[in-house]
Amino acid sequence: MTTATLTRTSAQRRNFGALTGVLYVLFFVVSLVIAGTMGPSGMVTPYSSDADVQAYRLKDPATLEDLFRILGLLQGLSALALLAFVPCLTAFVRRYGSDARAGVVRALATVAGTLLLLSASTSWVLAQIGPRAELSTYRAVSDLSFITGASPAIAALGVAVFLVAATGRASHALPTWVAWSGMLIGVASVLSMSSLVAEGGSVFIPLGRFLGFVWFVALSVLLWGRGGRTDDLTGARMPRHP
Repeated sequence: MTTATLTRTSAQRRNFGALTGVLYVLFFVVSLVIAGTMGPSGMVTPYSSDADVQAYRLKDPATLEDLFRILGLLQGLSALALLAFVPCLTAFVRRYGSDARAGVVRALATVAGTLLLLSASTSWVLAQIGPRAELSTYRAVSDLSFITGASPAIAALGVAVFLVAATGRASHALPTWVAWSGMLIGVASVLSMSSLVAEGGSVFIPLGRFLGFVWFVALSVLLWGRGGRTDDLTGARMPRHP
C-alpha cells in the first residue's frame, strides 16, 4: 500500500468522524418529526398537571408505546453520534486553546451525550410500563426522561460550545459568525437551567437546542470540508514553513 493510499484512507476516516456532528442533529430531528406526526396531540412536561399527564398517556396507549420505542432508538443514536463527535471538539480546542480547556470541553460534551443516552433509555422504559403503571411511577419516569434530555444536557453542551467558539474567535480559527453565534448559543443554553426553578425558563430549552443544532451542523461541515483537520477553518491558507 502506497503512502498516498494511506493518506487517502486516513482522510476518509477523519471525514466520517467529523460528520458525526451532523448525524447527532439528524437523528434527533428525525425523532422530533416522528413524534409530531405519530404522537398524540398536545405535549406534557414536568409542569403539567396530573390530569393532563393521565389524559395524554391514555389517548392512544398502543401508539404511544411504539412512539417511545422509536424515540428511544433515534435519540439514543443521536447521543452516540454526539459522543463520537467529542474527540473532534476536543482536538480543535487543544490545537488552538489549551489542554486544560480541551479537557473541560471533553468532560462537558461527554456528560451531555451521556445524559441524552439516559433520556433515550428512559423513553424505552416508558414504552414498557405504558398505561399499566401507577400515575406516580409513570410520571416519575416521564419527568426523568424529560429533564435528562433537556436543561442539564443542553447547559453542559452549551458550555462546551461556548468554549469551542471562544477558542475559535480568539485564534481566528473559525469564521466570525460561527464563533459569535456559538458563544450566544452557549449563554442561552446555560440559561435553560432556570427552567428547573421556573416554568418561564423553559423558553431557553428550544433556543439552546435548535440553534445549537444549526451550529453543530456548521462546525461539522467545516471540519469535514478540511478533511477532518482542525486547522484552517476560516478558508485562509496557513503560511508554509520553509
